[in-house]
Amino acid sequence: MEDHPQQRPAKRFKHESYKDTLKSVHLPSALDQTKFDQELTDTDSHFHEALLHWQDLNLAPAFLKFARDADPLSASMPLLLHNWKEILEQWFEALAKSDDEGLRAILDLFQKLAHDLRTTLAPEYPRVLRRLLKLLPRSLSAEALTALLATFSALFKYVLVPSVDSELLQQAWNAFCEVLPQCHPEVQRATAEVWGAVLRRLKVALREDAVRVVASSSTGGLGDVCAWTFVTACKSVSQTLHTVTSSLVCPLLQFYLTCDAEEEAYTLIRRVFTALIHHCKSADQFSPVSEAIVDRFAEVVKSADEERVRRVLEAISIVCSVRQGSRMSHKQLSALLSEYPSIPTSEVLHSALLKFATSALTAGDMSLWMAHARKVLAHAWERPLLGIELTGALSELSWGGWKLVALPYVSANTHKLLESHPRETLELLAALHREKRLGEMDVVWKQRLWTWVEKRLEGWERSEENARVLAHVLALADLLPSLPKLLVNIIDRELALWEDSEHDPRAEYEATYANSAWVIGACAQCIAERPVKEWGSLVDLPRWAGRVVEKWGWSGTALEGLAELVRSR
Repeated sequence: MEDHPQQRPAKRFKHESYKDTLKSVHLPSALDQTKFDQELTDTDSHFHEALLHWQDLNLAPAFLKFARDADPLSASMPLLLHNWKEILEQWFEALAKSDDEGLRAILDLFQKLAHDLRTTLAPEYPRVLRRLLKLLPRSLSAEALTALLATFSALFKYVLVPSVDSELLQQAWNAFCEVLPQCHPEVQRATAEVWGAVLRRLKVALREDAVRVVASSSTGGLGDVCAWTFVTACKSVSQTLHTVTSSLVCPLLQFYLTCDAEEEAYTLIRRVFTALIHHCKSADQFSPVSEAIVDRFAEVVKSADEERVRRVLEAISIVCSVRQGSRMSHKQLSALLSEYPSIPTSEVLHSALLKFATSALTAGDMSLWMAHARKVLAHAWERPLLGIELTGALSELSWGGWKLVALPYVSANTHKLLESHPRETLELLAALHREKRLGEMDVVWKQRLWTWVEKRLEGWERSEENARVLAHVLALADLLPSLPKLLVNIIDRELALWEDSEHDPRAEYEATYANSAWVIGACAQCIAERPVKEWGSLVDLPRWAGRVVEKWGWSGTALEGLAELVRSR
């Protein structure tokens, strides 16, 4: 026989860190938690059947002792009802002594006990909860942690939820809030799934109180847990939302509109809405959330409370911007934009109005633009800065209706705004020119722009405000054919200003961005990009070169501008 090299066996074990194992931990589904292996007679109990089952599977010492003690006390349902307190004491003792292996059986048995006894356990509920909470910070295996989550769920389902007691609910949540900061983030996430199931099971009146209780904890460092709780409660199978979603979103939105910690509450609703938008496949599936938000928006915008209006605009902007607003229907977007002209364009609402209009318009289609975009832009331009920023934002986002709807407002308002808001207007024009949106402006508009620029730069003196204006003018150089003459005069004035000065311009360079090195370099660069015939006779290049090298030889900006002039000459 030929000798064959012995092959190494395939490696079957794949190492997983503790953190990786926790990522697979989830609360068992409601179907799994209510599914039992067999139907029982009236005198039998699920607890005793599970006890017999685990005796064949688990050899943990603490469990075996508990099984021996509890077996004769729970042989029938009447015995279980008679001896439940004694059995529970034995369970507490076994819980304290159990290792990771024994916990799985001990915790599963309590789930069956809660199913059998239900609200009979209510007097011992606080004690059971405290003992279970002590297990959360421990480094439990994934199987034991899953069993612990199912035990919490059973305790809440059979004892807490039927009690219909908001005070008891708040006490339970506060107890969790004290323990969760000590837990691993993945344990916090898994625990949030338990509370998501609780929110689903609560009656509507108590559910609203629970939403406020949970949401108020987002300000105490438990923002992740709160967000996971609401997302878990709202998510359903097959990229749909649970039927309780609208009854959770309404009080959550109301909490955001009225709470003091606005920033944390906004972060909470942003995370919840974003997660649900990504979970849903279409606008129809997201409708429980979107309809609740649109209805609340319609109510709030009619009020005189500008702070509430601002907050609801911020909330609407979230659902209109994530996934480009694809989870909002055409009817909903139309209803939102139809209210825009009635909202005052005040300083308080400025930022929120900008976000709302930008997100809603970019989420719509041509029919929506034709119906509402002109009214939206006309209202925005009543506040010049809002009109400028909205027009610029829509351009940067490549909004399809920009040329048809927004460009006429730029053409009509430019010259009036250059007098009232010169820097902001020039910044808008520079941004539009970089995106090649000003090419179709007529000769009259360009001539009026040049007249304003010529007047502004003739007596130009260096300051931070004037430096910003100059930077935007340089970006518009292609629209200003006679600009080189003005720039040559600016450079000559800067050179003359430093000609007899004993000070070093380097100190000025380090103190402000509006420094002579930048002015000389930027203007020279712009001049060099124009045909030589426009500036050749105006520039004394040897004198410029000597002065720049002498005073600004350390500045890359000034030398680069000078070099461009030399190369283009």
